[in-house]
Order: sequence, then C-alpha cells, then structure tokens
Amino acid sequence: MMKHIKYLKFALLAIVIGIYSTSCEDIGPGALEKPDGQDVTIDTIFSSTEYAERVLFNAYRSLRSGVVKNGRSHAIGQDLQEDITDLSHTFKSWGTVITTYYAGGLNSSNSFVSSSHPDAWLAPLCILPYGDTPNKGVYTFKGIRNSYIYLDHVHKVPDMSEEYRQQTKAEARMLIAYNMTELFRNYGGIPWLGKVYGPDDDFTNPRMTVEATVDSIVGLIDKAIPHLPWQLNEAEISNWSGRFTQAGAMALKTRLLLFAASPLFNNSTAYMAGSSSEEELLWWYGNYDDSRWQRAADAAKALIDKIESEGGYAMEMPETDDVWGYREAYKTAYYSRRSTEVLISIRDGYESQGRWGGGMYDSNLNYGGGTATNEFMRMFPMADGTPISDPSSGWDESVDPLGSEGSGAARKFNRDPRLYETMQCLDDDWGGEKVQNWKNNQGGWANHVKGPRRTNGSGSTVIRKFMPGFGGGFYPIKEHHFPYIRIPEIYLSYAEAMAHLGNMGEAYTYINKVRNRVGLKNIEDVKGWSQEELIAQILTERACEFGYEQVRWFDMTRHKLESAFNQTLHNVWISKNADGSFTYTYPEIKVNSRLWWNFFDPKWYLTPFPLNEIQKGYGIVQNPGW
Repeated sequence: MMKHIKYLKFALLAIVIGIYSTSCEDIGPGALEKPDGQDVTIDTIFSSTEYAERVLFNAYRSLRSGVVKNGRSHAIGQDLQEDITDLSHTFKSWGTVITTYYAGGLNSSNSFVSSSHPDAWLAPLCILPYGDTPNKGVYTFKGIRNSYIYLDHVHKVPDMSEEYRQQTKAEARMLIAYNMTELFRNYGGIPWLGKVYGPDDDFTNPRMTVEATVDSIVGLIDKAIPHLPWQLNEAEISNWSGRFTQAGAMALKTRLLLFAASPLFNNSTAYMAGSSSEEELLWWYGNYDDSRWQRAADAAKALIDKIESEGGYAMEMPETDDVWGYREAYKTAYYSRRSTEVLISIRDGYESQGRWGGGMYDSNLNYGGGTATNEFMRMFPMADGTPISDPSSGWDESVDPLGSEGSGAARKFNRDPRLYETMQCLDDDWGGEKVQNWKNNQGGWANHVKGPRRTNGSGSTVIRKFMPGFGGGFYPIKEHHFPYIRIPEIYLSYAEAMAHLGNMGEAYTYINKVRNRVGLKNIEDVKGWSQEELIAQILTERACEFGYEQVRWFDMTRHKLESAFNQTLHNVWISKNADGSFTYTYPEIKVNSRLWWNFFDPKWYLTPFPLNEIQKGYGIVQNPGW
C-alpha cells in the first residue's frame, strides 16, 4: 500500500502523463489530445469542463467487466470467475485458474504480479486485486487516485455549472466507493485512502476493521446520492450511458450492506482465528447482530420504493407468455445496453473481441473454459417452477434432461427458460445455427466449440450467456457491456435480508417477482419452507438468475458455503446413438481436479494480501491462513 500511497504523492505528475495516454472507452468523447502550443499542467487540465471530464472518465476505467476481453477484463487470467465456483469448470490445459485455484497455488507471493513482471499474464486478478495491472485492465488505485485528484481540483474549472460540478464530484466519490467495495469483498477490512498524499504526510495506514470499512464506504455513497441524477434522460444515453446514477449508487450500497450482513462477517464466531481479538475484527464484526440484516433490507427497500415511485427502471417483461417471450425478456435483461433493469452497466468498448485473441469466445469455446456443471444444470427447475427433485415434476435424467430435444411444435422446452440462455442445449438455435453438442460429434457445430485446447474430458453444456452465436466466423459480441447490478439482485437481496429477519411473506413477494418474469410459479406454491431452507433456496435462485454474472463466487464466500467448494462436480455428457436418439450421462470431472474437493481450507473465503505490500510495514495484517 505504501507503493500506492506514493502513487498518490506524485499524482500531479501521473495525471499529466497518464491522462493523455489512455481514455475511457464508451464514456465521454474519446482520447484527449495535448492542446497545440501548450505544456500540459494540472491547471491546463482543469481549465475547461471538456479537459477536466477526462480525468473523471479515465477513473471510470477502473470499473471491470465480467465479459472476458484481452487487455481489459481478464477476470482471472482469461478465465471466468464462475470457473472457480460449483457452477462451471474450465478444461484448459494452462492458465491462472488451473495453477492458483484448482491446484491451490495461490499465496501471498503470487497474489499480485506487476505488469512489468515476465509472468504478469499469470496474475490471479480476481475482480480487483490489491494492485494495478494496466495490461489486464486493472486500475484500482489509479481509479481512486484520479477520483481524488478530480475532487481536489474541479473547483478551478471556470466554465462548469455548479450543478454539474456537484454531479461529477458525486461520480468521483462513487468510483472510489466502487473500488473500495470490490476490495472489501475480496479482502475484508482494508486501509482507507481518503486523499492525495503529500510528501510530508504520515504514510502509516493500517487496515481498518470490517465495521469501519463498511461505514466509510457507505458514508461516501450517502454523500454522493443526492447530487446524482436519478437516471439519464434520452438525450444523454447515447453519450453518457455507464456513468453513475442515483439508482446505481443505491444499488451498490445494497450490495455492500448485504455482503457485510452475511455470515462471513456477521457471526458469533470468526471464520478463522487471529492472534488477537482486535486483529480478528479486520475480517469479522466480532459478533452477530440482526440490525445488519435490517440495514441491508432498508437500503434495498429504499431503492425498490424509489423505482416504484419515480419510474425510469423496471424489470424487462415478456411480450408473450411462452418460452420464447420469457427467454427474450431474460436475454434483454442482462445482454442489452438499453435494458431497463440494469442499474450499473460497465462499458469497455462497443464490440468485444472475435473468436481468437484472448476474448470471451476464445477462452471458453476454443480452449475449454465456461463448461456448466451437472450441479448447475440441476439447480434450474421445470418450466412451471417445480424443482426437478420433486417426483411429480416428471423429470428424467436419462431422457432429455435439458428438455431441449426436438424441433418446431414438437420442441419441449420443459425446463426453466433461463437454462436455455445460460448454457448450450441440444438442438437449440444459436445465432441461426442448431446446437449439436453431443460428445461424438466430429464436425458442424462442434467445430465452433472444439478448439485446439478443449479436451475430450469437457462437458456438453458450454456457456451460452454473453455469446449470442456464430457470425461470419468471428463470433463478435455487439453492443458489448456487462450488467454489474440488475434490479433482480435488489429484489433477491431484500428477500434474503427479510428471510434472515424471519419475515417470510415479504421474502416470498420479492422472490416471486424474479421467478414470475420467466413463468415460474410462486415460491410458496412449491412447498412449505423453513427459514433455513428458504435462505438456501434464495442462493439457488440467485445462481439461476445471475449465472456467469460474477455473483456466485461472492455468494459462496459470504455464506461460507464449504459444501459448494468441496463437493465433487460432474459433467453433462450427451452422446448420439446410431438410431438418432441420445444418451445422457453425468461422469465425475477428472480433468483439472480441484484441491478443494479433498482439502478445503476456509482461508479461501478471503484473498491474501500481496507479501510485498505487507513487508513495506505501513500496517497491513495478512488475512488468516495465508
């Protein structure tokens, strides 16, 4: 952290150099060029609204997309975050997930690798690590630094209205809050960067407690909310989509408070012991308190109520009450840049990379990542919402378990419509082609998903989400964006908090809003639920709704779901028989076995701080077990 504080110390020089070499794609009018005949200084940059905005837009680069794109959003070394959960598995023969997570090789020495290091491409990069790696699209501390520089100097801009000045200052505060929230979700209590440091400042900066970290981030968000627009108007959307709004700020606050209220931190015992009770408060509140769930519930309900009263946001609803209407509504919800339910949209370019070059298609279709597990497939209920475990559901794992065989009027689609938009299902339409994902297929569709590194050990249910299909041989992702938070997360967060507080009826109401959108029956019509069962079901609902949207990993860690870490996972294999019928089997995954399956350690609930930061002596205490 001393290193990062020194970055702030020399921030004036850094901003002069850095702001001219990078720009925030899709936020603002593009790259800023040096004015003719001028030497660039801080005063130059803050001499006009146009130039000053570029400091802010540069800070927006710290928002990281979950759609893999080489040089911008590697997630975890060109792998999906879901590949370290029970929802998905990678069959690549190389990469960060294999070496650091599956093999258990992650440690404090390799938890951050600088861009200049020869092994920089191996850096774990789990969302936002404790260090900047620009060649992987990680700008955590640069984003924080630029935001504080903006706050310190925007008062100088002569042609900026006071209303807009306050709005952009609020955006800068939200960018700091976003980065600190991501650090908190990975590390627990963190050092607080509250200013641009000067040469005479004391650089001692120890980790704050969990409580102080949460309260400090909430303070930033609360200060920003009144000065942000509730939503962007139609005239602003084409140029400014992706900027923080009041709704987005309230959504981030909800996510933060739900995470903080969860059993990882809000518990009668720490998940791992420290050398002292004071030290443990860096990764634990020190007790359990219902008021933390109430605080999360209040934040969610405030946003829900404002959406209902102010409008401007709404869940995408089906135009027809059939599988095609449900699927289209769900796809629009997560995929479309104009989705009415996306509260925070992360933009890092209009179009993602093609089939080759380290992007979404390359990593997952060509090289073996993003293979949905049998365990994930079984989370999705039948089309009416009946769990497949219910004997009355009619589900048969040996006969078309995906409910996707057949064509035309004979096509079944007897599972939750979200299943078909999340993973590749047999004979489904995929951008004008038919999915032919049986294991013994040697051509056709198989050529699109069997690259040089996709092994025979991989399953048939390859990721579909964010990849709309084959197009001209390049697999382009048009209108590229990542839905960081959608309205259904607020509904399910509120439902979860209510369930923990014992208000089952209120929990049912908001779970049903998510289920009903895709034609599933009300949750109370499924069965009678105990409090514990309903909380577990909400996590399943979140997996089905947000698969491949970087939600599951943090649900596993905040709820300490050891069973999700150590359970043996299985493939879904589809084989075509000589008579044209299909056989379905569910073999245990053998390729890239995970250490967790046999030797799980709760230390994995939080990420290790880099050793080189601890050795600088400014106050970092390592997370337990690392």
